[in-house]
Amino acid sequence: MKIEKFTIDNFLGGKLQIKQPARGYRIGIDTVLLASATKPTAGAKVLDLGCGVGGISLCLLSNHLSISVVGMDLDRDLIEIAKENNLTGGFEKRFKPITGSVSDPHKSLVPNTFDLVVTNPPYLKSNSSNPSPEKRKNSANIETEVDLAKWLNFSAKFLKPGGNISLVHRADRLDHILSLMRSKFGGLRVYPLWPKTGQPAKRVIVSGAKGSASPIKILPGVIIHNADGSYTAPVQSALAGEKLLADLLN
Repeated sequence: MKIEKFTIDNFLGGKLQIKQPARGYRIGIDTVLLASATKPTAGAKVLDLGCGVGGISLCLLSNHLSISVVGMDLDRDLIEIAKENNLTGGFEKRFKPITGSVSDPHKSLVPNTFDLVVTNPPYLKSNSSNPSPEKRKNSANIETEVDLAKWLNFSAKFLKPGGNISLVHRADRLDHILSLMRSKFGGLRVYPLWPKTGQPAKRVIVSGAKGSASPIKILPGVIIHNADGSYTAPVQSALAGEKLLADLLN
């Protein structure tokens, strides 16, 4: 389906200008907070699985100047936009958008080679949601031929031993996420994203290390909104690209 209308939106306080489709799945706060809460090691080689137009990749590259990122998505049109965003952002030497999927990866990918996988996988099971009329939004939000177990197994396959994964997902699927991750990852760390003080978390950021035997930790996480609906200081700072949530959460 051809993309006909686009917007150019500012992220990280205007440090990034990202082109994206005007309709369908669009970069949201989950993307920026995942990038802010993830701190790659210096010089890390990163795989952004399901990269879309490059939201997570570009935020990570802006926040960490020594890393390189390979972004993979099954949608060729979105990858072409990611390439445009790459050039606009000046990251062409450190960001490589490629077309591929969990079931049919790009031939350039080699197992056991990445230091970090970051991903915002589809949140909804295929049998538990009403599809959107926007095909691309369905692909981003709903598990179709590839479920979360396959997504996580793919991530583990391409990570180096001891390599890390960082993902954002729905809080109400946390038990399922942890049960799947335990077979491949240890040292699991859960960062709740609380909408407001006293409200249940709707999103969680979960990280882990391939092959680790360390126990799970539930960390304080971060409150997103003040009582009046404005962003809390840590979140506002993360969205503006001023301070990393990773420095607060660890």
